[in-house]
Amino acid sequence: MAARYPIADQLLSLCVCVSATVSGAPEPKVQSNLFKRIEVQEDDRDTRIEHPARPQLGVLASCTLSVAHRIRTCSILVRGCFPAYTPLRSFSPYLCHSPSGTSEENLFRRQQSLATLSSVASPLDPPRTPIVSIPPPSSATLKSALITKMHVVIIHPEQWNGGSDRCTVALIRHFVSKGYKVTWLTTMIDEYWKDHKFDGVDIREVGLKLHPGDWWSQNVALGWYLVLNNIKPDLVVVDHSASCVPLIKWRYPSCKVLFYCHFPQQLVTPSRFFLYRWYSNLIGLIEEHLFEQTDVIMVNSHFTASQFSRVMPRIEKSKIRVVYPPCDVDSIVISAEKPMSRRDRPQNDVYVFMSMNRFWPEKRLDIIVEAASLLKKRGYKFLVQLAGSVMPHIPESRIYYELLQKMTKDLDVTDVVHFIPSPSECQKFELYRQCDSALYTPPNEHFGIVPIEALDQRRPVIVCDSGGPAETVIEDVTGSKILKPTGELLAEAMVHHIKKQEWPALDCDETYEKQRARFDRDFSLRGFCAHIDEAVAQLFPDLAAISSRNRRALA
Repeated sequence: MAARYPIADQLLSLCVCVSATVSGAPEPKVQSNLFKRIEVQEDDRDTRIEHPARPQLGVLASCTLSVAHRIRTCSILVRGCFPAYTPLRSFSPYLCHSPSGTSEENLFRRQQSLATLSSVASPLDPPRTPIVSIPPPSSATLKSALITKMHVVIIHPEQWNGGSDRCTVALIRHFVSKGYKVTWLTTMIDEYWKDHKFDGVDIREVGLKLHPGDWWSQNVALGWYLVLNNIKPDLVVVDHSASCVPLIKWRYPSCKVLFYCHFPQQLVTPSRFFLYRWYSNLIGLIEEHLFEQTDVIMVNSHFTASQFSRVMPRIEKSKIRVVYPPCDVDSIVISAEKPMSRRDRPQNDVYVFMSMNRFWPEKRLDIIVEAASLLKKRGYKFLVQLAGSVMPHIPESRIYYELLQKMTKDLDVTDVVHFIPSPSECQKFELYRQCDSALYTPPNEHFGIVPIEALDQRRPVIVCDSGGPAETVIEDVTGSKILKPTGELLAEAMVHHIKKQEWPALDCDETYEKQRARFDRDFSLRGFCAHIDEAVAQLFPDLAAISSRNRRALA
């Protein structure tokens, strides 16, 4: 029985008329059925078409008719996926997904489907050789075919030398190690990263003259850059602001968006003039609607998760996951300078405190200078090292750094408080090894990666009893907590550390291994990447199945 495809017939009729006109052939007579219906035989081989103007068609007309015929042939093959069209039922295993088949079998079927489709010749095409059946693919072919090339775009507005920036670098390197195509969009990259290698990464440093720290506007600009440059991502990872999410979802509806939240915008109160604070609060009110369009939301601590749910109650709880930022403890372990307890290294002449933090007003480094003044008046022998990045592009950072230097002169503690601006990675861990205790003073800190690095280097930490650090430091076991950021409370905690001779959880090798197992599970780069892979597997279940089978095939 003849199969009827009216849309394909009309398209082919139009092409025949246009082709005949262009080639100078006489226009065929328009009849109710311009040409006889295609008769599809049971073997799907004999496909014939008759037309009175065919002998007079030129080369251009023949090509046009051939293209139209192929369009019609494709429509026939697609129709073959449905059982009602019995002549092409044999094609359905290759054009439809078979749930019972393995990924290798489906791949093999798709290859045969493409070969069969290309073998259906147009009546105007030259004769072809008979179809040669495709042999089953070899194991090497399967291995190469199963490696999926997913395109991941990471939007991170400003690349400084903070915890969020290290988190971005960890994401980039992990996706590259998975074999994905990675594109990194950012507005600037600090000099700290100039010697770091980012092999396999397409870095797009978009030079925008926007206000530093205005991540809302910067992410909007990066979102437009993504759209206007026709970058086609499968997964977009965004942080700091969700302002670009609606634009991405509009341009790429099938794209998945993973947002890593360091802290809700509504609760960020930068120490700028009142107009910026008003602007920041207004932006925060809008962001709840923007977060609804994301697919997965990761937060950096349980504290951030509670604050996020408080200010954005409409966001589904199933979207939110607690994923601690990574401390690259793995590379520290395999390095030449392994963590060494204080009792196994040469003793310092005086007790050394070290603070590793950005010079920023919200970090409350001023209470360290106040505490140093109090300890000096009491006659204690100690040294405080204030290390951290100074961001020259942001006035608040530079001004705060200068104010701290002036404060040390006013309180007469320049001999016991030393500044180490923007240390390198090697210098940073050398400072950890030299110190006796670490200081981390920001209140309500979102997470705080410095305490993790210090504890991994077997150094006790003094933190504020709020925010993320309260989750990582155990009182009088791995450090001390102060109720609020004041110089008096910090001075008391520092005296306690000076007088305390041992910290068994960090000084003893056996107990330290237990602490390290906790670090490896919750805070290591390996644990962080495992959480990322779990989220990607949820967003792309087919990719997860192929990747799992790929690992077994390549083993």
